[in-house]
Amino acid sequence: MRQVLGSFLLVTAFAAGAFAQSADALLTQTLKAYQSLSGLRVRSTIVAEQRMGEMSLKRTIKHEAVYQRPNFLRVRWEEEEQGGIAIFSDGKNLFTQIDALKQVKKESAPKTLREIVRTQDRRSPVVDDLSCFLGESWTEKVSAAKVVGKETVQKRPLTKLQLTLKDGSTQFLWLDGKGFIWQSQRRLEQKHPGGGTVAVTITETYHEVTANPKLPANFFAFQLPKGYREVKEFEMPKRPAPQR
Repeated sequence: MRQVLGSFLLVTAFAAGAFAQSADALLTQTLKAYQSLSGLRVRSTIVAEQRMGEMSLKRTIKHEAVYQRPNFLRVRWEEEEQGGIAIFSDGKNLFTQIDALKQVKKESAPKTLREIVRTQDRRSPVVDDLSCFLGESWTEKVSAAKVVGKETVQKRPLTKLQLTLKDGSTQFLWLDGKGFIWQSQRRLEQKHPGGGTVAVTITETYHEVTANPKLPANFFAFQLPKGYREVKEFEMPKRPAPQR
């Protein structure tokens, strides 16, 4: 009996170790899959939910992006009733468009995508399509990873991973057989200044992931939308003077 139990524990320990290695291997495959691309097109829906006690707030954002090395991009985030924000790089100039202001800020485009989307204040703590496309190592963000099962998302059979991130939050990734991400969810808790804890869940579901998309020659060319102004710095609308 003890020999059987010992063999069972040994097999269980081996299986658990293989499972953990499998998660590491899948994350490495994902990184290599995106790094190997010269271009990437994605469309997704981002749902951000905040809960504190019985109170909750939900926001839905539509996201579209096309990246092409070395420094071409078209990215847009749009939220109902809030308008949209878009960033364009034609390789020479960088344009940031804010619909609510009807303004476009123009500046020289950095030489690489990394310089455009990453600064000291803008570093992604999660494993996502853009971080992998930029070549950011998942080992710098993840302290533990495991495979938690198989699921079908939008009729696609996917492998689900659970990641413990180094900032203390939890992330789930749903990957296809090639390593591409079709869904991501991050869960974290934040202390509210007034007391209590705010639970935040951010879920991004992808509707399109196209590797090396075929694009027309003028795809990244930017045209100022009708009714918009080009500015050097964004100008906030003036508040009306208080009436006496």
